[in-house]
Amino acid sequence: MRNVISISLFLSFSFINICQTAGQSGRLESEYKLDIPQSDVDALWALIQSTYAKEAINLNGLTLQGEVSVEDFFDTYFDLEDGRFAEMEIGLRYRKRFKDGVLLKKLIQLKTPYSEDKVVRNEIKFEVDDDKDITDLTVRHPFLKHIDGSEMDRLSYELAAFKIRPEEIQESLKLKQTRKRVYIKDELGESVATITLDEVNNSSFPYQEYAELELELNEVRYTLADDTEKERMTALNNEIKTQLLTTFPNLKVDQRSKYRKMKMMIDESRLSFVGENMSWVFLSGIVFIAFSLFVKDNIL
Repeated sequence: MRNVISISLFLSFSFINICQTAGQSGRLESEYKLDIPQSDVDALWALIQSTYAKEAINLNGLTLQGEVSVEDFFDTYFDLEDGRFAEMEIGLRYRKRFKDGVLLKKLIQLKTPYSEDKVVRNEIKFEVDDDKDITDLTVRHPFLKHIDGSEMDRLSYELAAFKIRPEEIQESLKLKQTRKRVYIKDELGESVATITLDEVNNSSFPYQEYAELELELNEVRYTLADDTEKERMTALNNEIKTQLLTTFPNLKVDQRSKYRKMKMMIDESRLSFVGENMSWVFLSGIVFIAFSLFVKDNIL
């Protein structure tokens, strides 16, 4: 009996350990996000290219190199009816990535809340399947229709930490962004960090827009690094941030996710309220005109 109990406990703890490991299966993001005044966008990008998009860059005692890439993203963000994702800084999006008008990739990303210092968060990626059989009931769901069926258990597990079931998820908003990025690489050509200027647009009326700068350490490299290497990489990111803030003091650190930032802009906009309720506004107009004509005819 004692052996049975011992084996049961061993299996239980092994299962818990596996689950904990699975919870860390995503990549750690370490990034600074800075708001850019619209008047500074062009000059800032010109400086980034001239300073970091070079064959030889000296940063934090290292000789690195930079390479430019420009891409377009079409993102659909999802949330719960109560807006809990935005409030908790959870990001769940379905992304289509284009370069020169050619679709490069589709992916689904779940980003967990930031750490206490608002710099590090976990990113978990899921495979996409947009060619499901019509008999698959998930094709009727606004989010589940995109995710590969083999990923459902993993998705449910990751969301369970926040007491959320996949069936509760609904579409929230769509964003289009142009991403201008400099990849910073080491002498072996391996990515170390990225400097990204994103110009983000709401796809719905009144088409709000903003620009932000992301200074991000390579996710894979940072996730696998030991504490010493993490400190070295963080110091490199801080050096870039200091250099840019020296020239552009109007840049403001804003660690809100793209989704939450745009969601707040929409929620605070009267024009967005009108746009979301346009059908009711139109119907009210027809009723008002009809009532006015009725009153006019009866008075005359």
